[in-house]
Amino acid sequence: MSKILFRYNIALFRKKLLTRTSIVISMFALFLLYNTLQLPEAERGKFLMIFSPLFLLLIWFLQKNYKKQLEILSKGYVEMSGGTIKQFDAYGSCAAIRCKDIEKITHDSFRGYDRLVIETEEKIYPFVNILEFESFKTLVEKETGKSAELDTEVINYFSMRSFWFFLPSIVFIGAVFTPFLAALYPILNRDTAVLFFNVNLIIFFLYLPEKNNYIITGFSMKRRMLFITSMVFFFQVYTNLSKSGFFK
Repeated sequence: MSKILFRYNIALFRKKLLTRTSIVISMFALFLLYNTLQLPEAERGKFLMIFSPLFLLLIWFLQKNYKKQLEILSKGYVEMSGGTIKQFDAYGSCAAIRCKDIEKITHDSFRGYDRLVIETEEKIYPFVNILEFESFKTLVEKETGKSAELDTEVINYFSMRSFWFFLPSIVFIGAVFTPFLAALYPILNRDTAVLFFNVNLIIFFLYLPEKNNYIITGFSMKRRMLFITSMVFFFQVYTNLSKSGFFK
């Protein structure tokens, strides 16, 4: 068998990565602006001195991460030759899999990309976002003599499970906009409702189901979202304490 190379779909990856990065920056900027406007004018300068450097640091980190991921993907590739699948990373390291050692092949979707998960007795190898995915899948099936099992499981974030997670926030917000309840209980106000909703959001992301990426188990969308919502929560707490005169 002659050597066959498969590249990654850089255009699709760039589009998705740019979208995710823009959403993160926009959310952070929006909450920074919102919390700044909630403070008395005398407190805004102090607030911005604390959190503007964090915002700039986040932009620097995301920009660096954006460039690094594109560089890694553009230099990496998959090679098939002599009954062996070789996965090269951007630094020249190679993971080699003998086709005769493959025990199972699974085709699923991971973060909007087609993924082929190849399992041997010792390890699991994910192949994500291959440019010519169907050709790669067909060739792997041909070389191994095994058909890929189709995993159609899709994680639905807008499900009844999500509704039960956010039910406390729905009830709380409903109580805030019920005049006689809001009059009886001063805690039922819009500031507290936003704070309560964000705590609810943190709990939701904490228990958010997510497919295993099989590469870096400690790095996931769940952790990124937990970081963002926790920072927003910190903003909100600081804002409410400042409005109450806690720092005077």
